Amino acid sequence: MKDRNGNAALFAIIIILCLMLMFTVISEYLRLQIIASGVRDALQSSVIAVATENYDEVYNGLREGYSGGYQLSETDQWEEQVDSGAVLMKLSDKLGLIEGTKYAGGYMEYQLSDLDIQINNATFATSDNDSRFEAEAWVTLTVPLSFGWDHLPPMEIRLKVDAGYSPKF
Repeated sequence: MKDRNGNAALFAIIIILCLMLMFTVISEYLRLQIIASGVRDALQSSVIAVATENYDEVYNGLREGYSGGYQLSETDQWEEQVDSGAVLMKLSDKLGLIEGTKYAGGYMEYQLSDLDIQINNATFATSDNDSRFEAEAWVTLTVPLSFGWDHLPPMEIRLKVDAGYSPKF
């Protein structure tokens, strides 16, 4: 036994290094989840604001028995009337973005790009209760990893959120 001095110390060091590596990987995963969740929530809030801002167009049709945003034109034709809103401006204000990028401590924390917004107006004079006014948005979120010393590519995901308006009666 006296000839085996130090074997336990080497084994303990290996275990501690493995535990530190696992802790670092788990911390990075949680960081990415928190960033993605925060961006998704802010985008959802911005899309809900767009759907809410369209209440005046939708309400006009709702009073007449329709749930979409339509207006009677000068030629007696019903035309869609919806606003796409300023989702990017609202998103930038909520997240503190500078040209689509969030900085923390002088370093890029994440970047948003390819924002697409689609307004789906309810069909005119529908008897189908499934048809409703909806606003959908997609954005690409790119987050550089702090783990891997720039050898790993950044996380890039496409987030989708939607909000809708349906009458209660």
